[in-house]
Amino acid sequence: MYPYDVTLHLFPQTAPDYEPIADDPAFDPAVHLALEQPERVYTLADFGYGEEVVGTTPTEIAATDCFRVLSDEGVAAMQHVCRQLEAFTTSNPRIQRNVRGGAYRSRFLRDFSLDPSVAEHFSAIMQTRLLPLPMPHQLAHLNYQPQTVGENVDKWHYDTLQVDTVMFVTDPTQLAGGEFQYFRGTRDEMAQLHQAGQSIPAERVIAPAMPGPGYVVLMQGNYVVHQAKGLREAGERITLVNGYTYADLDTPDYTAVGQLVHADPPAVVAAEYARHIGLRCVRKLESVINTPAFQLNPRQQAAYLQSIRHELDSAIQHLENAETEAMRHFGD
Repeated sequence: MYPYDVTLHLFPQTAPDYEPIADDPAFDPAVHLALEQPERVYTLADFGYGEEVVGTTPTEIAATDCFRVLSDEGVAAMQHVCRQLEAFTTSNPRIQRNVRGGAYRSRFLRDFSLDPSVAEHFSAIMQTRLLPLPMPHQLAHLNYQPQTVGENVDKWHYDTLQVDTVMFVTDPTQLAGGEFQYFRGTRDEMAQLHQAGQSIPAERVIAPAMPGPGYVVLMQGNYVVHQAKGLREAGERITLVNGYTYADLDTPDYTAVGQLVHADPPAVVAAEYARHIGLRCVRKLESVINTPAFQLNPRQQAAYLQSIRHELDSAIQHLENAETEAMRHFGD
């Protein structure tokens, strides 16, 4: 019989021609993780969002304070890996020094980024099931301190994906500056301030306490506007950003393809985005194939298939227009 079973992989079996790091430790969740809970979470309502987000997200959780993810051994291994990857830094209109595609260069980063216990932990905090984003350039993104003291690590912006974490790889308590900050407001409010040339009121900036390396913040990055401040004195500042997607397929995808082409080679962006959408559509088709809904009439079946076709049509349009956008941010 023809083998109809399709084998799908969370991480692709092909990769760009990226040089791996020389000394790549093996990731061991029993040794390298120390998962804890945040003391505080913020809701979308806390940031001023209301009815406009209904149907775009399965959770009301917007962001968290810092909480621990890595053990001391995990911090040491992560620092060892990320310091090697600094040799591959590039820049884009928003960030002076970053490394993309680290999960292709380091199995440690790949296995940490895909670890199911980490995803389950974050899912419980976000109150909805999360999956590691199957676009490897959105896994283990690394930011390094700019070469110029005082220049911000990253400008005020919102993200190109739905959920992400920002981990402090190096010890933030040993630095002067380098704070991570949220804007207590909506994307539209930040855009209005920016367009009017107005400064952000101090009372609308949240700077979570940064207890040490191996701690993260978790957020709906496409709704929470945030930035990373520059250092006031020379020092080492490395952060790691990991991307997640909602397991709930009723939630529309949000991937800003036209922004990603400013950070990654357009061909890589296209391949990874097509892969991500392909996985979403295959998951939607799985029920049609394996557990047909015999109670639905032809129009209902057609409507379900049309919803999948709409997702593909939308993805095609995003890809066709990807290289026409300017990189967006709200400055410093």
